[in-house]
Amino acid sequence: MSIKNLYYGITSSREFIIQMVFTLNAIYYVSQAGLNPLQLVLVGTIMELSILIFETPTGLVADYFGRKKSLVIGTFVLGAAHLLEGIVPDFWAIAAAAALWGIGWTFISGAEQAWVADELENKELDQVFLKGAQYNSLGRFTGIIVSVLIAAIFSVQWTIIIAGGFLVVLAILTHWTMPETKFVTIAREDTSNLQQMSLAIKGGLSQIKGNSVLVGIAVITLLWGLASEGFDRLWGAHFIEGYSLAEEDTVYWFGAFYAVAFLLNLAMLKVVEVYVKTGFATILFVLNGMLSVAMLIFAYTDNFMIAVLLYWTIASLRTVNYPLVSVMTNERLQSQGRATALSMFGQLDAFGQVAGGPLVGMIALYTSVNGGIAASAILISPVLYFLWKMRKVV
Repeated sequence: MSIKNLYYGITSSREFIIQMVFTLNAIYYVSQAGLNPLQLVLVGTIMELSILIFETPTGLVADYFGRKKSLVIGTFVLGAAHLLEGIVPDFWAIAAAAALWGIGWTFISGAEQAWVADELENKELDQVFLKGAQYNSLGRFTGIIVSVLIAAIFSVQWTIIIAGGFLVVLAILTHWTMPETKFVTIAREDTSNLQQMSLAIKGGLSQIKGNSVLVGIAVITLLWGLASEGFDRLWGAHFIEGYSLAEEDTVYWFGAFYAVAFLLNLAMLKVVEVYVKTGFATILFVLNGMLSVAMLIFAYTDNFMIAVLLYWTIASLRTVNYPLVSVMTNERLQSQGRATALSMFGQLDAFGQVAGGPLVGMIALYTSVNGGIAASAILISPVLYFLWKMRKVV
């Protein structure tokens, strides 16, 4: 199997399984675990704080011991996290699982992109990452259908537990099938492990600081983090509480929300793939401007169907950010130390979410869920300034 096809298979399988959980976890948190708006956001904040703390150390694992080992460990830890939150529907267990999930994701973040870029020697990355995003959307779409079926036959709780088991199996399969032929370790015989870690961190920082586009991406990543956490944690509660969805109907509605969203994601990514050469920053500027307006209207519309249409618009617009920024970033990074540098971007995103999540959660707790979502829309708007400045060079 080619590297491209293996990448598409591994990443889309993981997204399929994770989506089994993400389709239903808002229902699980609100209806079964009884989390309030602040607790909902705190779960995400705990996850992002975990990412913030562990992103660089796990990036060093990928650069020192190999991308494959890092991916296998990360996938296994994600499975353990979902097993924990599924087995124990209490805030403390869900919070602990969120911390564990964050650690697991840091082993994957950066390492997977670095593995693909290394094995393909930086060739055709724009096509590969955009095509990978399309396969991921297809995997998530399938995960939605499977999650709804399992929840209808068994329960939401059992869906989460089964997904955790699937991730453990995927970790084993990844270990068996994934080759790693172009990896160059950062290890050096003439320096200690601590010195090597220090050199890797300094090298990653110097790569970013030495490139104006990477500096701009770093700022944008931080701002996206500030804006995203509140929306991610509150949109489900907005539908459940704001429009009084009957509990027995929520599984099917949330399945529909995600299913249509990911079909639109596929269409959006295909359009961007065709027009991507017109300029990454210009495309991102237009789409993020539309995103900010859509989120603000979504927060306050009284019409359920308009809210549904706006959610689908928001989801399809957001899906473009990650693959385009991945291409822009990887094209400007050297192979040696790539995972560490990418992890630093992950840390910026996590820092933004740790800072922005509680702020939005407090606004939602003391005003309304609508107010929290509106705050997220406002927080994303500064991104437009930096994308506008970058449009002539990217």
